[in-house]
Amino acid sequence: MKKQWKILLILIFILIIVLFSIANVDSVKFSFLFGNVHLPLILVIIGSVLIGAVLIGLFTYPPIYKQRHRITKLERDLRRMIELHPEDSERLKVDLGDEEAAANETRAGNRRSK
Repeated sequence: MKKQWKILLILIFILIIVLFSIANVDSVKFSFLFGNVHLPLILVIIGSVLIGAVLIGLFTYPPIYKQRHRITKLERDLRRMIELHPEDSERLKVDLGDEEAAANETRAGNRRSK
C-alpha cells in the first residue's frame, strides 16, 4: 500500500510539472558561465527538475545503501549468534524463521528511526 501511495504522489507531481511547463512555453534567455542561450521555458523547467532529481539521488542513495548493508550484516551476525547459542533466542525475542515478520520489523524500525 505504501508503494502505491508513493507512485500516486510521483504521478501527481509529474502531472503538476507538465501542466506548469505547458503553460510556460515562452522563450527565455538562459545564461551560462560561457555564454547565453535562448530556450523555451518548458525545457528550463524540465531540465531543472531532472537535475534536482539526479542530485537528490546522488546525495541520498549512498547513506541508504550503507544503512541497508549494515542491517544485512547485523542480521547475519544475529543469526550466527542464535545458531551458536539457541538458548538465548527466547531472550532476544527473535524468530528468524519468518522472513516476512523480519522484513516488517525492519520497516517499522526504519519508520521509527526517521
